[in-house]
Amino acid sequence: MRKPGRRRAAPKDRGVVPAGSELGELAEEARYVPSAEHKGRGHRFPIQGRLRTDATECPRDIELRDAQRWLREALAAGDVGGIWEPDTYPQLAWRRVEDTVFEARVSNRQLGEYHGYPITRAEAPRWLS
Repeated sequence: MRKPGRRRAAPKDRGVVPAGSELGELAEEARYVPSAEHKGRGHRFPIQGRLRTDATECPRDIELRDAQRWLREALAAGDVGGIWEPDTYPQLAWRRVEDTVFEARVSNRQLGEYHGYPITRAEAPRWLS
């Protein structure tokens, strides 16, 4: 049962950095780990795709180094949200690349491993520039 008066951040609200957390350090240590569930045939990642029927497919022309850079840029800029407890990584990070918004979701909160996928404009946080 939930504690009375306890409020979690709405997933699309911009995250507040917990005391003791440093965005730059988190960004340097975070790592993009591709998820087979968002990869179809013909992608450029070193995994075999197993695209889920309800998952958004990643564009096939994205390179691993680009996804890694976008994740680190999003974290460094504070474009994060969702659940974020001290001594861990934020649940979500967003990065706009041209006309596409990518959402990264933490896969391992202690190690800073994320997977990502494109989302629609309607799904993107309103504050994201």
